[in-house]
Amino acid sequence: MRIRIRNIEQVNQHLRNAYLCSTQPSVAPKVVVVPQSTIVDKGESSRYWVDPTNHMRLPRSLAAALYQTQNTQSKRSIGNMEKPSFQPKKVLILSKLTRYEFEKKVHKGCDDDQLASILKKRGSDYQRLLSKHKIHHSYLNTLQKELENAGIESRLVRRFGYTQEAVDWADAVFSAGGDGTFLMASSKVRTKHKPVIGINTDPQGSEGYMCLMRKLPEENLSGALKKLFSGNFEWLYRQRIRITVTGDDGISDAIELHDQQLNRDPATTRWTDNPRSPARENDVEECMSLSPPVKKRMISESEDKAIVPIEKETVELPVLALNEVFVGESLSSRVSYYEIGLNDEQMLKQKSSGITICTGTGSTSWHFNINKLTEQCVQDLMKIVAQHCNLPQIPHENKNAVSEICTKFNQQLIFDPDRRQLAFSVRDPIFNATFPPTDPRGFADKIRIKSRGYDAHLVIDGGISYRFNDGSEAVMEVRDEDTLRTVVFR
Repeated sequence: MRIRIRNIEQVNQHLRNAYLCSTQPSVAPKVVVVPQSTIVDKGESSRYWVDPTNHMRLPRSLAAALYQTQNTQSKRSIGNMEKPSFQPKKVLILSKLTRYEFEKKVHKGCDDDQLASILKKRGSDYQRLLSKHKIHHSYLNTLQKELENAGIESRLVRRFGYTQEAVDWADAVFSAGGDGTFLMASSKVRTKHKPVIGINTDPQGSEGYMCLMRKLPEENLSGALKKLFSGNFEWLYRQRIRITVTGDDGISDAIELHDQQLNRDPATTRWTDNPRSPARENDVEECMSLSPPVKKRMISESEDKAIVPIEKETVELPVLALNEVFVGESLSSRVSYYEIGLNDEQMLKQKSSGITICTGTGSTSWHFNINKLTEQCVQDLMKIVAQHCNLPQIPHENKNAVSEICTKFNQQLIFDPDRRQLAFSVRDPIFNATFPPTDPRGFADKIRIKSRGYDAHLVIDGGISYRFNDGSEAVMEVRDEDTLRTVVFR
């Protein structure tokens, strides 16, 4: 069931519920106590929510949607059937690469003073990077100490040491970073029985939607882990997208987009045989593909050297998408051309800036930002309706009314992480006499896309990219055996 917010006090309450993971009331979002009166009497400040970590003001039309409490199927069924228990013997901790560590790798050989000078020329704050680096490692130390006190063996790895062998060693995986680190952690966990738990070590810089404590500070970590070890939580089985690709030669090797950040070449050269690879130029030996190579079909020539037609091969990609899959041209300035079919229906041709297919987990991310309405848009539409339909009673000048209508629309964009459906969003669809209008967003159980692209790619969770050019087809669906086991607090 979706949450219906009818007044500002309900908005405040849902925001509190989404954030409160401990007994400390001081970390709850700042809310405005509004008397139960008409919408006209509500103050200007009631339309905004303030992030307690960085004091950023956010319209409630966005905050109420992004931070609402989700009544998931896992909490209704699985949580009631099995007694939650988390007693691992071995835990693998995947640590993010902090911006400070990233800059040190890129500018290898520079001391801190030289690095500070380089960053200053770019307009970056060296001290801020160093401070956030220290905060991250403070979280790591606390996490390792708490695990040790609980009698749990832990092993710390960074992204370049995050191998399948390391994952297989552990009973559970902790990610220490933000949502991006959580996505990386989940990419190598194929079984639904191994939990992945996120710790947001940068509350000011990352939303931490998928992390255990969201944006709570480090002093809450000890209490959160005690709740976890005592079984005071619920399992949440997040759906993931299985991708099956058919092409002339299967699928190309994956390109790790995170690794490309260490390459100083422009992104437009990534498909070329560029001798200036990260490992050669920057001597970063760890910078290599993290995905296992995909087997390709070998076509041998006949004895008379005649040309043999290339057979199509179907390959299941080795990585499941937790957030979303993006299909489109590599260069965002080019139009993406493809065919799309929903639930085995007829394929339709489309041109756009690309298309995203997401799960409920990903519905708070790209999907939400593609489709969300702003209060400015809602106010303009209300004004047009009032004038066109001769309905002066429509309160288009009432900012609180505009905010609540905007909130209701934006809330419906987000759906539960365990819902067994996919949501698609077409970015900047092109409609004309050749490409007639179609729904730019919607739900489906299975989605098929056939590329008509020139230099297109298929990107999983913003981190792993595959070539996806003319004639290649991809089928995306969710299956129960592919779910990711995560934790939410009661």
